[in-house]
Amino acid sequence: MDYKSSGVDTEYAQKLIHDLKEKISATHKVPNVGEVVGRYGGFAGRFEVFQIPGFDVVATTDGVGTKTQLLRRFNYLEGIGQDLVAMCVNDLFCSGATPAFFLDYIACGRLDEKWYNKVLASIVAACAATPMALMGGETAEHPGVMADDDFDLAGFAVGFVPRNRNLPNFDEQKAGDILVGIPSSGLHSNGFSLVRKIFNQLEKEDSITFQTMVADRAELIRTWLAPTRIYHEIPRLLEKVPIKGIAHITGGGIYENLPRIIAPAFGALIDHPEPFHLKATETLEKFVERDKLFHAFNMGTGLILLADERELNSIRAFFPKAAVMGKLVHGEGVKIHL
Repeated sequence: MDYKSSGVDTEYAQKLIHDLKEKISATHKVPNVGEVVGRYGGFAGRFEVFQIPGFDVVATTDGVGTKTQLLRRFNYLEGIGQDLVAMCVNDLFCSGATPAFFLDYIACGRLDEKWYNKVLASIVAACAATPMALMGGETAEHPGVMADDDFDLAGFAVGFVPRNRNLPNFDEQKAGDILVGIPSSGLHSNGFSLVRKIFNQLEKEDSITFQTMVADRAELIRTWLAPTRIYHEIPRLLEKVPIKGIAHITGGGIYENLPRIIAPAFGALIDHPEPFHLKATETLEKFVERDKLFHAFNMGTGLILLADERELNSIRAFFPKAAVMGKLVHGEGVKIHL
């Protein structure tokens, strides 16, 4: 199996966006208001507001994806709000921004307090933990379009970044800079179309093993459904340590996300690709080739920080489990020694 065979083609999605690049860029300057600044295709969009000297506005949007279906199936909604907030706010952190406020959009077939209260309460808790304000949102019922018990989530995060803080900082990057992995809390919220396909196949072909795997609810949550980690330490880290880039390892894994923070003259050599073992890997490797796992999942690494090698101890003051995964080299692309 691979991610594409499960119905998700990340390369095709990237192509469609790239084909519209010029039309999208044409909207970036808003007369008398401000303009989008920075490199196209980053983790977060950066907007220079003419009336706020010294700071730029940063905004991101994301969702929980098909993980929602498993969370519904196994009746575990207590962490879904953290998934939603984290997928947005971790992208904000990659730009060096401090989060300010969040908005949510909830679409459903029919509103029911049995799931709605859990979802909204978990969004509130995640915003408080970040911390950021839950400014508002929208709940829309779509009867006849979505099943009565179905729902989906999207989120929007906005923050501010000092204009002199450039992340990624391409000018300061050099060969030998280290790539430092920060552990994830699990699979986070990516690759679940493939996870669901594996679950379906395992349930059909080896139902006893599958039922045993899902019977222990605490282990099921810990291994497969754990909420996405919010890296709230990042703003304080950036005040103390000269980080040159932060990559949020989401859909597409290290291969697609790490190049977004590396200067064109360099590539990444990863010789320690899995410093944080995921329990889910034991099952995933039975269905998916190891290299393809790194194209779909975070494989235990939620963020990768790019910094001078002398900064490792300073990074560990904020993230004690931080591990060196590799380094920058002259060239291009990402090479992983598996």
